[in-house]
Amino acid sequence: MKNKICFALCCVWSIITAFFAPICFGLIYMNITGHSKGYGYDLGAEKDISIALGIFELIIWLALAIPSNIYIFRQMRGRKIFYVTAIVLYALLFIGGIMLIGGLDDFGRFFHA
Repeated sequence: MKNKICFALCCVWSIITAFFAPICFGLIYMNITGHSKGYGYDLGAEKDISIALGIFELIIWLALAIPSNIYIFRQMRGRKIFYVTAIVLYALLFIGGIMLIGGLDDFGRFFHA
C-alpha cells in the first residue's frame, strides 16, 4: 500500500514538472544568459546576480524533477510498454505546457530576442 501511494504521488509530481517544464526552462535560460528582465533591457551590474540565480534555479529544478522520474522508472523496471507510455505522456505534457505559454513562437521568445 505504501509503495502504491508513493508511486501515485511521484506520478502526480512528474506530471506537474512535465507541464511546467517549458516555463521553467525558459526562465532559467533567460537568467543564465543574463536577460532576466528581457532581451531589450541591459542588466549592467546585476548580470552576475542573474546568472547565479539562474544556476541556482537550475539546480533546484533538477533536484525537484529528477528523483521522482527515477523512482517511477525503477518501479516500472521490466515493463517496456510502460516506459514508452511514460515518455510519451511526459512529452505530451511538455507540449501542453508550451501551448499554455502561447505556442512555439512565444516559447521561442525565451531563447532569442
